[in-house]
Amino acid sequence: MIRYILLVCLTLTSLKAEQTRPAVAGRPAASNYAAMRLLQTAEDLLLTGERERAVKMLETVIERYPNTTASLKAWLALGKHYLEQHKEGDAIICFRHHLSLEKPDQPLLGDARELFLESTYLTGVAYYQMHQYSKAFPILRRITNNYPNSVWSNQSYYYIGLCHFRESNWKKAINALNLVGTFIDPDSPSTEFFEAGQRFYVKIKDTDLPTLHRLGKKIEVDVKTSSGDAIRIACLPLTSDAEVFIGSAVTEIGRAVPGDNVLQALGGDTITVTYSDDNTSTGEKDVARIAQVRVVSTGQIFFTLGTYEGRAPAAFLGQPCFIVAQDADLDTTEKADTLTVKLYSRYREYKDEETPAGGVNLEALEKEAEDTWIIRDEETLKLTEVGNGDLIHSGRFGGSIKIEGAIRGRNADHDDGVLSCQIDDEVLVVYLDDFHIRGDSPAEISARLKVAGEIENRPRATQPFVPDPVLKARKQLVESEAYLELGRIFQGMGLEEGAASKCNQGLELVNDIVKTSASIPSVLREKAFEVKWNLEITKNDFSAAMGTCGAFNKLFPESPLVDQALMGMGKAKFSNKQYKDAQAIFNRILRLGTSHAKGEAQFMIAQCIDQAAQESPNAQGVSEAAVAQYKLVAERHPESEFAGSALAKVIDYYVKSKDYSQADDLLEQVFKDYPDAPFLDQMLLKWTIVAFRMNQYEKAHEKCAQLIFEFPSSSFAAQAKTILPKIEKKLKGKEETE
Repeated sequence: MIRYILLVCLTLTSLKAEQTRPAVAGRPAASNYAAMRLLQTAEDLLLTGERERAVKMLETVIERYPNTTASLKAWLALGKHYLEQHKEGDAIICFRHHLSLEKPDQPLLGDARELFLESTYLTGVAYYQMHQYSKAFPILRRITNNYPNSVWSNQSYYYIGLCHFRESNWKKAINALNLVGTFIDPDSPSTEFFEAGQRFYVKIKDTDLPTLHRLGKKIEVDVKTSSGDAIRIACLPLTSDAEVFIGSAVTEIGRAVPGDNVLQALGGDTITVTYSDDNTSTGEKDVARIAQVRVVSTGQIFFTLGTYEGRAPAAFLGQPCFIVAQDADLDTTEKADTLTVKLYSRYREYKDEETPAGGVNLEALEKEAEDTWIIRDEETLKLTEVGNGDLIHSGRFGGSIKIEGAIRGRNADHDDGVLSCQIDDEVLVVYLDDFHIRGDSPAEISARLKVAGEIENRPRATQPFVPDPVLKARKQLVESEAYLELGRIFQGMGLEEGAASKCNQGLELVNDIVKTSASIPSVLREKAFEVKWNLEITKNDFSAAMGTCGAFNKLFPESPLVDQALMGMGKAKFSNKQYKDAQAIFNRILRLGTSHAKGEAQFMIAQCIDQAAQESPNAQGVSEAAVAQYKLVAERHPESEFAGSALAKVIDYYVKSKDYSQADDLLEQVFKDYPDAPFLDQMLLKWTIVAFRMNQYEKAHEKCAQLIFEFPSSSFAAQAKTILPKIEKKLKGKEETE
């Protein structure tokens, strides 16, 4: 019984490119237009390596245009920058601003969906880079569970596999990596199209397939193109017991070549896939299941060397400039087709702008973000399709234009076939791609090239982009974080005086940032508060830490750091054994509208009750009140990294109270819902004991063997090896009595 056929046009080699795929966005509203232009300039500066200027521009967008799509995109760009700089903690703070996009009972669509999924995915990547795999798992599983048919699900499976690989969980790593590239978004417009020249993938899901495969039947599909080519693709199971089979074939742009087992296709072709369903749910035999996609070619254009191969490093005065475009959609006739492109030479005008003392010149930033390019010359160029020998159907178009030095004071001739430029100009080539992988709305395809030559001698005024107060704040923040790390090192060694000394040095610096009246980005001030309360906690000054957290909550009530501030206060109370006060603070986190720390807060409430009970004179293990709170962690926050640990506490309670039936049910739930939990080896040992005490010796043997096989280096596996003979003895006795 077939469920569906899907054509998967993703290649695993494009994984890295997809990781940073930008969200699709339309033209912003007028009120948001300046912010979007400023954002685009900042992203361009990041690409060219001007990181300081780019960061300041992104912070300006966040400061001046809060609660807009532009500010969310700025947070994402800032987070990506920090992630590339291996400042994972700062990156995670940036990504957390997108949590508010996910609303209960409201589907995420368009830009909001892409921003939320990309930021969530990159949060998991950040935890992976920090080697905090237990934190990465629930975040990445949130995507695979809630948004399975998305490119971000494929990406998440990749990092789930890497996390398991780092933890030496080989079987789980293989299972996760097997799922990479096997999902597509049915709501994406690209599912209707196939990119010409890419590898073609077919995915079939049918409950009959595992049985047919075990019986030796070949699982195949027939693939045909509207231009006349046809091949048969063999499909293999995704995993040994999967209902999903996949197959693939090499494709080329061109006319059909019979019998070469390569699928030749042209832009505009339709590819039809046919699968014969052996046995349907209604009992019908050999029912044809058909799926179709349209072949498209997403345009690309490059400046090349004279051979039309290799990229040109620059355009040179007095020399021809060579251009190559790749777009198979434009190969429409049996002859060499043509493509018309527009060429521009342009330059920027540089003006001195005064920066107000103690602040950022926002007007200058916005002005710089606008299109300030001045067109010096423009020409129209016809590119001709370049073939290989007698084969014209390549979808590759080439041509050249001569670059000449512009004469000052004379207007350029736009129809002389020569592009007039000066040194340091930019050559821009543009054409419209009417049909591409994203659909049939025209998209601008362009490339840029610098005009090289002598070094320009005209003077330009330069100035620091960032005003002194901001530079000073950044410097002090870095130094205070260094003192925090030193303080933690001393504290870990038990050297309380040394820890306090380093923390005091850090506090002097960070207090200057917190109290400054100068205009600095709120990002820096918020970070300063965070470092401040961490310094105070490290030196065991809990009352000061709580005061800092309280002041932060009043100043930045909408900040995603609020939950961290409250968590810091609660943990300070918890460390000081003020369990009731700590519990009240954790309850405040639960009442926040949006917080990534609610699961941890619920877990800490249970810990408060549990610890208070343990320290009472009549302590008898985990209290029933604590167990109820641990259950709430899993029920209300199943995606939290603390959910599995909370269930483990409940299981311990049931085992200790000899309620083995409930313990068995919970263990089943743990392995179903938390396949990446770091304590599964311990849970398998518990499950072995629970099954043994329930006289379920076959199950006890199965779980014990699973523990030894999947976690051979675990200390619990060593215990399992001593238990296994006892289980086998019980099984042997059972067989003899039967």
